[in-house]
Amino acid sequence: MQRMRAGLVALMAIAGWISAPSQADPAPPREGAFTEPVLVGSPRAASRRLFIALFDCSWKNARNGPSEPTTVAWIHQQLTQGALTASIATGYVSTDCARHNWLTHRDHGEAFAANRLAAMYKLLAKQSEAWRREDPQAGISLLTVGGSWGALQGAEFSLMVAKVGLRSPAGEILAAPRKTAQALALLAPTGYLPPELRLPSSLISGFQLNALDEERPDFQSLPILGKGFSSDGRFASLDVPGSLSDVCGGYRLNGLSARAANLLVDYINGLGAVPFLHKQPEPDDPRMNVVHRSQEEGR
Repeated sequence: MQRMRAGLVALMAIAGWISAPSQADPAPPREGAFTEPVLVGSPRAASRRLFIALFDCSWKNARNGPSEPTTVAWIHQQLTQGALTASIATGYVSTDCARHNWLTHRDHGEAFAANRLAAMYKLLAKQSEAWRREDPQAGISLLTVGGSWGALQGAEFSLMVAKVGLRSPAGEILAAPRKTAQALALLAPTGYLPPELRLPSSLISGFQLNALDEERPDFQSLPILGKGFSSDGRFASLDVPGSLSDVCGGYRLNGLSARAANLLVDYINGLGAVPFLHKQPEPDDPRMNVVHRSQEEGR
């Protein structure tokens, strides 16, 4: 895929590495080498580490529309302001989608998105090296979370890590390609879905929420994880009420996005032995539980 390849090129240019092969991985397997949950924080997982890669997509430069932090930004705030265990770390990359979204670029923002992928990989590389210095036997797993265009970037990042493996900032191989267990959580992924996009075989679990009431053709949720539940229950893609930002967060009338966020929190907390994210209050006031007319955004 062009954008993922561009991300690899940007990353290799930054670090001076040799590029990995660019063919696409097969779709997520129903059985594979990775069968255990991405657990951290339990006695039997003392050497496990979890890096949480957050790809945000805000609309802060839009004239109308969401004005509050997105759900991805809210999760980032929790992870950075709370007392995380040393076995969990996070990286955050934000895109102002009102300025840099695919609709404003002939190449669908591929160059900018590639820069975001490379920036996140640098954060992952730095943290992975630090963990391996602390414990040479540390098993590092990856959870990637994204909303809107950031969700598409997150899926591409998952494939990118599978192809490159884990490396230090200097290029030292810490984990070979396709040997890092991954999970993927997506809120209403949008953009232009490359037909070659295939999720890596090292992805052991995935969760996606789709905006059931989004009316704009260019902002429909992409079927990255398909529809419904996989036969083994490791992948789920569910339709929920609301427009794009009712799912991704950002409106003051946030009843629907709070409920979507709490579904996401349940999934993420299930990846650890002890819950590390708290939920949002779910308002009962009908005035808070509305479907926004997203086609009026930006006017």
